[in-house]
Amino acid sequence: MANNASPILAHSDERYQSMLRALKQADFRLTPQRMAICRYLSETRSHPTPNDIFQAVHRQFPTISRATVYNTVAVLKELGEIIELPSAGGSSVRYETDLTPHVNLTCTRCGRIFDIPLENIDEISELIDSRTDFLVEEIHIEGYGICSECQKQIEQEERTKQHG
Repeated sequence: MANNASPILAHSDERYQSMLRALKQADFRLTPQRMAICRYLSETRSHPTPNDIFQAVHRQFPTISRATVYNTVAVLKELGEIIELPSAGGSSVRYETDLTPHVNLTCTRCGRIFDIPLENIDEISELIDSRTDFLVEEIHIEGYGICSECQKQIEQEERTKQHG
């Protein structure tokens, strides 16, 4: 890889290769459709739903079935390559594709998920380790609330009600 490659592109290529290795080691054939699913998941930052994944890959492979998408996502989840996120506000399940330490902030109004980098995850693990006998294998920090766009919409709705 060239030295001038963007860190995001380098990271997405590493994620892509990691997903392919995991599938191969688990004795799954690397079909063009599975590879396209992995490519999409490695490049997206959108916390996609299964339907988002299907729609994106369907453009390249019009004959791909939803079952292929669901099965591939289920395998990648089982292999630890992606994480299923809890749904908020009745939205459908979404997948975390970025395995670097960060906090997911989920808007309970619109369902969007925002990533906030978390540099001190080791400190959190050490704190838990020093205060408990619990063996932490993974930490996922989730925050739920209302995003700035939805806050603005709420304020606008309130103003409209007051002046209506």
